[in-house]
Amino acid sequence: MEKNWQTFWESLDRLLEEGEIVIDRPQGSLHACFPHLRYPFDCGYLALPLSESGEEMEVWKGSQDSVQVAAILLAVDEHNLVLSRSLVVGLNDREVETVTDFYTQIGLTAVPIQRTPESLRLLTERRSVRRFLERPVAQALIEQVIELACWAPSAHNEQPWRFVILNSSEAKQRLAQALGETLRRDLLAQGVSLEEIHQRLERSRNRIQAAPLAVLLCLCEEDIQAGGTERQRKGEREMAIQSVALAGGQFLLAAHALGLATVWLCAPLFAPEAAQQALDLPPSWQAQALILVGYASERPAPPPRKSLAEVVLYR
Repeated sequence: MEKNWQTFWESLDRLLEEGEIVIDRPQGSLHACFPHLRYPFDCGYLALPLSESGEEMEVWKGSQDSVQVAAILLAVDEHNLVLSRSLVVGLNDREVETVTDFYTQIGLTAVPIQRTPESLRLLTERRSVRRFLERPVAQALIEQVIELACWAPSAHNEQPWRFVILNSSEAKQRLAQALGETLRRDLLAQGVSLEEIHQRLERSRNRIQAAPLAVLLCLCEEDIQAGGTERQRKGEREMAIQSVALAGGQFLLAAHALGLATVWLCAPLFAPEAAQQALDLPPSWQAQALILVGYASERPAPPPRKSLAEVVLYR
């Protein structure tokens, strides 16, 4: 299937090479039927020299220098029962959303089909899921997820991550109780009302116990290289923490690729001693995060992402 999609997109690219993009509605120009709306980007059509149908393929063109089709926009006019299609060239994902909103404002329902390869879609389609089906997760499956997570890179290849699988109600209850007690003390010290504390503790406890499976992600301090100056020791510890986080991120992606849903909880990071005592962990295992695992009973909407301009700096 992925090969078919690749051939499809390459065929569209060849159409761009053979044709000419004619911009007849430049960015900022007014819409002919909706004069209060301006085109957010250049819009036109693809003129092909040997087109027998006479139909013109609409094209949205951005400022990015690209000779590839980034997406196809399908727009439906439900009143006139018309389906239109547009090629998108030189627009990023957020700009494609702007065009989609433009269609909505003129009464059309538009859906973009992105060019993102199938193998990369798990990076954008993974979601944090907090509600799961009452369906157990097979031991072989969670072990496969952990095995894939262990292929994450680590400083000095020390692989300082450890995974504690909580598949019994008793273990999840003990951990939830221990984390809850620590949270209660912290909230009381902050002056939070007893009613709000009770609500937060109940919500946290129910979330952990309702998950079919929970995995406590730990840092094994024995794998941290000792010696050197205080600055070097601090750096070694931070590198180990980063390594564990990389394994945790790979865990989330591996679980998603295998059909599982997850959510990352940071509560154990604020109560590592409580988690260690509740689960009788080795002294060197320090809790970093709790990952709830199961089969999703919801499909959360994608959260907004910052633009590249906000997170990238060139020097």
